[in-house]
Amino acid sequence: METAVSNTPPKRFTITLDDDLMISPIIARTTGIPSLVFTTGEALLKKASSLEPVAAFIDVHLGLNLSGLDVIPHLRSIWKYTPIVIITGDDNADIIGDALAAGANDFIRKPIQPAELQGRLQARLAEMNQLRYQDEVVFGDLVFSKASGEVRYRDKRVYLPKLEAKLFMILLENREMIVTKESLKRRVWGELTIAGNTLDKRISKLRSFISEVGAPLRVEADYGKGVCLKAEKEDDEANRKNKIKGAG
Repeated sequence: METAVSNTPPKRFTITLDDDLMISPIIARTTGIPSLVFTTGEALLKKASSLEPVAAFIDVHLGLNLSGLDVIPHLRSIWKYTPIVIITGDDNADIIGDALAAGANDFIRKPIQPAELQGRLQARLAEMNQLRYQDEVVFGDLVFSKASGEVRYRDKRVYLPKLEAKLFMILLENREMIVTKESLKRRVWGELTIAGNTLDKRISKLRSFISEVGAPLRVEADYGKGVCLKAEKEDDEANRKNKIKGAG
């Protein structure tokens, strides 16, 4: 029987995939945060994309259902920065190697030792947070992933195409500063010769993506100087939202 996750889950939680219902309470007590329990890989995969756990603890052997090894690659593609820790009572070293190759970050053996679990989890959290820091740019409530082109603002997200993602990254790095169009062309397209209005079209598309996600940013083009990404003031953001409501 799965833990109900249709209601709003706690803000911080782990996930335990194990057909032994005694494991999840042990993990919850050890980490000090709730652990949502799933007993089958199929059930977890149905919910995974709507969940953002602090970490996931995955048992290798799940009876006749999908094994933990089957589930890990799918979870890794969904939870890029979530530590995935294998829990197993199997002494076969090959299983651990296969799990790590599939995308797991670490393993702990049953019976679970709280000190070991805490130590390994804290180390893996530090590693994954470092990876997140290297890949993501955070600006207030806005998070931009350089690797995937994803822009998240509060509960909304959009994915920028490759060229718009490059353009957005440059403007974010130089926010509140004017970047010349020649500099933008060179950094986005390199030595490739492009049509005169190509950059303007990409800027227009970027504006649409920013508007779609509702981020309080605006891309201003000074045709005599260049392009600038500016943060909207609270009054400006409120006026923009009112205009959108009025248009609807």
